[in-house]
Amino acid sequence: MEHRVYFLVGDVVANGGVGVATAWLVTVVVDPSWHMLVAMLAGMAVAMVLSIIVVPVFVALFGAMEVMLPVMLSAMVAGMVFGMSAGMHVLTTPVVVLGGGLVGLLVLSLTYAADVAMHGRSG
Repeated sequence: MEHRVYFLVGDVVANGGVGVATAWLVTVVVDPSWHMLVAMLAGMAVAMVLSIIVVPVFVALFGAMEVMLPVMLSAMVAGMVFGMSAGMHVLTTPVVVLGGGLVGLLVLSLTYAADVAMHGRSG
């Protein structure tokens, strides 16, 4: 993974932005009357479509391998979490925005931690 500031900021913006966008879109698509499992699967499908559309923009700016895995994983996790949450009737707009961003940043942090665990600090 990159250690230069430009790429680190890009990772944070990409993952946080995709987390927020996915969480918002999932809450728009998923009806609160849906069963939690169906809502989670729908959220996952919405996340896949959204990340396929958004990833090429970030890949052009920050590189393919550094962006694709964490951004798509952030979208998938945010889609599943907020799909289930929409099915449980517990969402408000601030929760969606803050929670989606936090999910994206958490996934990014875990991706960086996994990279350090596999390759060491020198990368």
